[in-house]
Amino acid sequence: MRTDKYSRSGNRPFVAFFLVLSGLLASSLCHAELPAGVVPITSEPNHKVRFENDKVRMIEARVPKGKKSLFHEHRFDGFFVFFKGEGLINEPYEGKLMSPNLKTGAVQFIPANKPYIHRVGASESQEVHVSVVELLTPAKDVTQAAEGRFPPFEVSLENSRGRIYRLKLSPGESIDVFTRPASTAIFAITSGQITEQYEGRPAKTWSLEPGKFRWTDSREDLTILNDGKIPVELVEIEVF
Repeated sequence: MRTDKYSRSGNRPFVAFFLVLSGLLASSLCHAELPAGVVPITSEPNHKVRFENDKVRMIEARVPKGKKSLFHEHRFDGFFVFFKGEGLINEPYEGKLMSPNLKTGAVQFIPANKPYIHRVGASESQEVHVSVVELLTPAKDVTQAAEGRFPPFEVSLENSRGRIYRLKLSPGESIDVFTRPASTAIFAITSGQITEQYEGRPAKTWSLEPGKFRWTDSREDLTILNDGKIPVELVEIEVF
C-alpha cells in the first residue's frame, strides 16, 4: 500500500483544489503574456474551431466584406487553405500591411517557431474565407512519410510537417486506385459531387462546397470519380 501523503483520503480535497488552482494560474499567465488588444485565436469572433483531436485542430475564418478580425495569436505550425483570398489584407502585429492577393485554392505553411500575431481584413468587394490546420504535435521523422501520389495529383507544398496535394477532375473523370494515408485532411475547393470507392468497403458520395472538410484517421485505398456536372477541385494535406 502507498503511504505517501497524496494517497491519503484526507488530502484529496486539498490536492484537487491545488490542481484546479494551478490550471487557472497557468491559463491566466498564458493570457497575460499576450500584448494589449491581442486575443487567442480561439477567442477571435471570426475564427471558429470546426474540428479537433489529439493531432490537429481545424479552424475556419470568415471575415465579412470591409471588416477586420481582431489581432490574434497563432501558437502552432499551420497549413492554410484559401477559398476566398483575393483582396485579403494581412497586418502583422506592429508590422506593415500586406495584400498577398491569394487565388482560390492557394495554400501556405506558417511555422510557429515563435507565436505569430496578426489580423486579417477583407476588401469592400469580397469576404475572406480561409481554413488553417494547426499541428498540435511535434514534427516526426520525414523518412516515414508515405510515397508520393501519381497524376492527376499535383504536389502544391511539402516540408517536414506534411505534404499538400491538389486534385482536379472534370465531369466523368476518375483516378486510379491510390493510397490516402492516415492523418490526412481533405478540403473541397469547389462545389460539385464526387464518389469515393474504397477497397473492401461501400462507396460514398460526397456533395462538395468550398471549405467543406473531412479528416481521416485510418489508411484508405480508393478511387475518386467526379460524377457531377461541373469540374471539382480538392486539396489533401498529409500530416507527417
